[in-house]
Amino acid sequence: MSAATDRVAQAFEAAGIPAERWGKARLARLSEAERELYRWILRSFADGRVPDAAATRETASRLGLDPGDAFDKLAREDLVHRDASTGEIVVAYPFSGRPTGHRVRIGPRNEVDAMCAIDALGIPFMLGEATEVVSRDPLTGEEVRIWVDPGRAVRWQPEGAAVFAGSDRCGGPASAVCCAFVNFFASRENAERYLRETPAVGGEVLSIPETVEAGRIVFGGLLR
Repeated sequence: MSAATDRVAQAFEAAGIPAERWGKARLARLSEAERELYRWILRSFADGRVPDAAATRETASRLGLDPGDAFDKLAREDLVHRDASTGEIVVAYPFSGRPTGHRVRIGPRNEVDAMCAIDALGIPFMLGEATEVVSRDPLTGEEVRIWVDPGRAVRWQPEGAAVFAGSDRCGGPASAVCCAFVNFFASRENAERYLRETPAVGGEVLSIPETVEAGRIVFGGLLR
């Protein structure tokens, strides 16, 4: 195992992302109809629209699923979570139904919010499309931009940008225990400072290429 691969593995462990959450393994415990519902939700986000409660219920029914049972299953598998009062989708990893500060432009078409830095950099590998990610350092507010063209090039500004990947080590869905702590920083020094100043959170500091690889592992090929 290379040093870079080892750091990514350590980051996955710190952020609570086990191997059964990588790529198509995320779908292993779903029926074919449940998989199609999940993929329909992801494609809807990728097309620039958050599917509303009525549309999701209609799609589940069209696939022969009981909507309530289907979304309970997706929630148990920590794939999709809805607002308890409205039924609207708020989490469909890697996408967020609410603003997160990790804005992803997909090709020339659409903009979406990602749940965290790893999710943001996984989107191009899930869709097979070039993306631009715009986020901000939570300590300084400095803008961080990353351009990813799968299989071709990765560029980022500022040059020293890094990612902190970790969790508060509490139980629960990833959206609650790690997404808030997986962020872009303008420098490795800022990320290490965040780690020192947040003792309740454990994790690893990754370079941008290492985080791109983490995103590819978790979301690559999920729709294919």
